[in-house]
Amino acid sequence: MLKRIDHVGVIVDNLDEARSFLAAMGLQHDRDLEFKGRLRAAFYTCGETQIEVIEIDEPKERAQRLGADKARVEHIAIEVDSLSQTLAALSGLGVKTTTADPMAIGANLNLWTQADTCDGVQYQLIEKGAAR
Repeated sequence: MLKRIDHVGVIVDNLDEARSFLAAMGLQHDRDLEFKGRLRAAFYTCGETQIEVIEIDEPKERAQRLGADKARVEHIAIEVDSLSQTLAALSGLGVKTTTADPMAIGANLNLWTQADTCDGVQYQLIEKGAAR
């Protein structure tokens, strides 16, 4: 059901500073992601997984997701074989998602769990290639 950790999402107060730091550590920039007016993100490869650094543009959402911190780990993304099968298994544990339907990002379908139903940790579940 669960295949591997795809990435760890980190909310940052300054994306340019985060980029500089990760590059200085020798991590390879993989790609950027932008939702205009909402957020900008960059992915850096670290071994078999990635680190996603995210800067929130919208002030209210930024305050909610980052608070007064300079940075914080927001979610752990896990690649799954099947979103529907994974959700069926997790719902038996009381896990709920932030939306009823998956979000397509590129070729992948994504769902995020509600942290308060997962012992305080938010997970992003990714079914690769399912949005084609």
